[in-house]
Formats: sequence, C-alpha cells, structure tokens
Amino acid sequence: MTRWIPRLVIALTAVHFAVSLIASSTFDDVARDGFWNAVPGDPRREYEMWFFLAGFGLLALGTLSRRVVRDTGRLPAQLGWYLLAIGVPLQILYPVSGAPGLIVLGVLALIAARRDGAADRREGARRRAA
Repeated sequence: MTRWIPRLVIALTAVHFAVSLIASSTFDDVARDGFWNAVPGDPRREYEMWFFLAGFGLLALGTLSRRVVRDTGRLPAQLGWYLLAIGVPLQILYPVSGAPGLIVLGVLALIAARRDGAADRREGARRRAA
C-alpha cells in the first residue's frame, strides 16, 4: 500500500486537472482577453483558476511523497494529515466534490505510515536482540 498511495494521489490529481479543463467555461475567455489580469473581478473565472491551480498543490504532495517512498521505503504520515486537512473542510464546505477521495487517501496514507513505522520498530527490536 505504501507505494500505491502516492500513485493514487497523482491519479486523483490527473482527474482534478481533467475536470477543471473539461468543466471550465472560462479558459477560452481568459485566453481571448490576453491572460494578463484577465481573472480578477470575475468570480467564476477566479473560482475556476483557483480550482485548476490547486491541482498543482495536490500534484506536489503526490510526487514528493512518491520520491520519499522511493528513497526511504516509508510513507510519511504528514501526507495523510495534509490530505485530511484539505479533504475534511472541503467535504463540509462543498459536499458534492472530490473531498471523499482526499479523505479516503488520507486515511489510507495514515494506515500505511503507521504500518511502516511498526515494521521499522520491529526490525529495530530484532537488531537490538541479536
């Protein structure tokens, strides 16, 4: 599960980007307006741009945690807490959203990190006993 959690976060990011690009009605308007200062003052454009850009934060969590797992063999518990810190308020504020995916991945990440930590403690005890 440790290696799958970062991959699933990256996959959720891909879905996030796809939804933002497919469901957006403002990217063409922003391009027609020349991009520069084309978003402020239009609530729909602001919402859709922030939704799109938030995907990069999620992508960063996924790719960085993948790197940590590759380098250490362990999943950092912080990933689970970050995903929950995003997902729980989002679920409350926007019940019809991708928040359940974030919450499930956050819980799975915490379970994986706990298992990794327990395995490390058992290995350390074996080494001390030998």
